[in-house]
Amino acid sequence: MSSSAIFERKTTQSVTEMLARRVVEGEWDEGQPLPSEPELAQELGVARTSVREALMRIKAKGLLVSRTKTGTRVLPRLQWNMLDEDVLRWVWSGQDKLAAAQHLMQLRRIVEPAAAEIAAATAEDAAIASIERAYHNMDAAGLDRVAYAGPDLEFHRAILVATGNPFLVAFGNGIEAALRMSFELSTRQTGAPRNSLPLHRDVLDAIWARKPEQAKEAMKILLGVTESNIQRGLANRAP
Repeated sequence: MSSSAIFERKTTQSVTEMLARRVVEGEWDEGQPLPSEPELAQELGVARTSVREALMRIKAKGLLVSRTKTGTRVLPRLQWNMLDEDVLRWVWSGQDKLAAAQHLMQLRRIVEPAAAEIAAATAEDAAIASIERAYHNMDAAGLDRVAYAGPDLEFHRAILVATGNPFLVAFGNGIEAALRMSFELSTRQTGAPRNSLPLHRDVLDAIWARKPEQAKEAMKILLGVTESNIQRGLANRAP
C-alpha cells in the first residue's frame, strides 16, 4: 500500500471518529440534515472523498441516513445499532456517560442473573471450571484494577458461555466494548476489586452448588454493587 493510500485511510478514520462523536453528542438533532460534503470537507480541511467515506461508515452503523434531495440526516437514537462496538465506543466517549452506564446496567440486570441461573442448572463442570479460572485470575490481580478488569470481563463472559445458549454468548461478544468500560469504571474506587471479589465468589459457589435461584440472587447483588461503583467512578471523573 502506497504512503498516500495509508494517509488517506488514516484521514478517513479520523474524520469518521470526529463526525460520529459530533452526532452522538447531539450537535445535529434527530432528523436534522448535516452540512453538505463540500461544507464538511472545507470545515475539517480534508478531501471530500474522506468525508464521503466517513459518512458511509457512520451510515452503516445506523446513525445516519441519506435521501435524494434531503441530504444526510441523523436517525432517531432508538434506531442506532447500539450493540456495534464502534457505536458503543462513541456513546461511552460522549458527555452523557451516566445515562449510557444506566442503560447498560439495565440490560445487564435483565440478562446476567438469568444467565447465572441457567448456568447453575445446566452447565457442564468444564464450563464452570472456566468461570473459576477467571475468578482466580481476578484474585491474583490483587489491588491492580487494570489487571483486574480483564479477568472480570472473562468471568462474566464465561457465565454466558456456560449457559450453552449461543444467543447469550453473542450478546456478551456484542457489548464487550461497553463491558470493558463499565469494569474499568466500577474498579476506580479504592479497594473496589478486593471488595467485589467475595461477591463474585458467591456467584461462583452457587453455580458450583447447582443452586439456580441462589446464583441469580447473588448476581443481582453483584450487579447492584457494580452499578454503585460505576456511578461513583463517573462522579469522580467529572470536571
